[in-house]
Amino acid sequence: MNPAQFKPSRRHILVGSLAAVGGILVADPIVAAEPKKPGLRFAHLTDMHVKPEHGSPAGYAKALQSLADINPAPEFLITGGDHVMDTLESTRQRADLQWDTYQKVFAENTRLKTYCVLGNHDVWGWCAKQDWDDQPGFGKKLALDRLGMSRSYYSFDAGAWHFVVLDNIQRRGKAYFGDLDPEQLQWLKADLAANASKKPVCVISHIPIVSVCAMFFQYGEKNEKHPKEFWHVTDNLLHRDSKPLLKILAENNVKLAISGHIHLLDRIEYMGINFVCDGSVCGAWWYGPFQETAEGYGVFDLYPDGTFDHQYITYGWTPPRA
Repeated sequence: MNPAQFKPSRRHILVGSLAAVGGILVADPIVAAEPKKPGLRFAHLTDMHVKPEHGSPAGYAKALQSLADINPAPEFLITGGDHVMDTLESTRQRADLQWDTYQKVFAENTRLKTYCVLGNHDVWGWCAKQDWDDQPGFGKKLALDRLGMSRSYYSFDAGAWHFVVLDNIQRRGKAYFGDLDPEQLQWLKADLAANASKKPVCVISHIPIVSVCAMFFQYGEKNEKHPKEFWHVTDNLLHRDSKPLLKILAENNVKLAISGHIHLLDRIEYMGINFVCDGSVCGAWWYGPFQETAEGYGVFDLYPDGTFDHQYITYGWTPPRA
């Protein structure tokens, strides 16, 4: 997502319990309920957008510290992408500063085993006016190194489930869009063929494969390029041409697909798959709630029979005055 110097307006409010602190809307913290039955619990923190400024380090630290209040504790953590504010257009110096800040806050505030997903804002230099393609760390390499990832897509088993982490951040010119490259698609088919008959499958991506809230990201804004299309969703908000991918997932025991990217919260069931787009840790890029969704993260309980429960946890972030 492009923060575009976002500042909250009157329409960016949270539906739920709010407190006014110096004119700023703050969501009351929500503590996760205990699971309904034995299963696997993990936390999904996405769209942290960590930067040195505007209280971001303290905000992310508070989100990580709130994980200690969850009982029973999550067995692991998934960070769903956009770990740093933005490196798509930044200089390497600014990119390193953001990653340094992120890594310091993370190391000081949690020891949970963590699985990472690449987000569009984690990619260095794709959208820069300069051509840095031949520079060390260009593209996804910097983020992979910082996150300790050998590859941007992978799978693992946990509890009674098989997890597939996708990288659906692809480049087109000096921009990005949501899709899988041919090599990754072949890998996905092979991975599902080897594992889907044994366990229910959870797929995780940064850009949603299916989402309603993607339509509301620019809700009400004038659409000069498509004046007759009120509901116009571009493929940098939603996975491009997702129908062929959906067919593959539906035929291979995928029960749950989790994403972020939109900073809004929704849950949809389609073709027998539940799609959860979690809200963001940073809300409106550390300026308060984004539209109807407060700063928070998801807690998932996955059960051996292929069912699950999802809770959205707000951790009571109070933005500093601008």
